[in-house]
Amino acid sequence: MSVSPEEGLRLVESVELDSDEEAPAESMDGAGTDLETLRDEFVDAFNARDMDAVLALAEDDVECPDIHGDGAAALAEELLAIWERSPGAILTRAFLDDRPCAVGWLPDGDGAWARAALVCLDATDGLISVVTLPDDADALDRAEAEDPDGEEQDEGADWVEWDSGTATSPRPRGLERP
Repeated sequence: MSVSPEEGLRLVESVELDSDEEAPAESMDGAGTDLETLRDEFVDAFNARDMDAVLALAEDDVECPDIHGDGAAALAEELLAIWERSPGAILTRAFLDDRPCAVGWLPDGDGAWARAALVCLDATDGLISVVTLPDDADALDRAEAEDPDGEEQDEGADWVEWDSGTATSPRPRGLERP
């Protein structure tokens, strides 16, 4: 069976590059996974409290200059501590100066969300190589972030219930701060 292209289109079997042409860049690291995709997967894994998924995204020797120690074990220990001390904490996708990052949010007693942390990532060979939590209030305010009102936040909205095993009534999440 033969396929004929529509008028104005031509059928191309394969494209061969000249030896002096460069291949189109699939990603910043050549592994097919760019920083924005890694950030999205990191946010999803963090919000799902899926440590295995988080660690699958990071190099074994991931640098964590803003916590005590480097490596996947130090990153895991820090994330577990965050989940323990702030069970309602979530991340949303953000950009800081056109660079993918994430913003950490905490709910207050009235269910309003407050920005709590900026999470910046770097990648090498398709894996997260650096996770930083800069202590820069200006950068946190400047980050263009999604508001924490999507489905993924509703799915695990009250992690305290998971820890205690006691049902809690959901708090309204879209309240404005006074």
